[in-house]
Amino acid sequence: AERYLNQKGFKTIGRNFRYGHGEIDLIVQKDDLLAFVEVKSFRAQPLDVPELRVNKTKQRKLIETAYGFLAEHPQFEFLNLRFDVIMVDFSIYPARLTHYPAAFWLEGPYLE
Repeated sequence: AERYLNQKGFKTIGRNFRYGHGEIDLIVQKDDLLAFVEVKSFRAQPLDVPELRVNKTKQRKLIETAYGFLAEHPQFEFLNLRFDVIMVDFSIYPARLTHYPAAFWLEGPYLE
């Protein structure tokens, strides 16, 4: 996921950033955009839609953790923020990566 984003022109700012009980897998920047990225992977096809694994509770936790990151790194607070989700399917070869840019926002979730 990180290599994919780097190939798209994003610079990695942080990996596995922890704040409180939350964690953000990747924090990347491209121009005036700062993206907080949740990476989900699976080796066997899940019974449900993989995208449902980033539910409202997880989204809130990611948002809280992003606020923690910005509190610790105020130099990024004036950038545009985005929350992305990347799914990596290892049940096939080669693995399939699906990127959901702006998967959810501070105002509300992308999935109910």
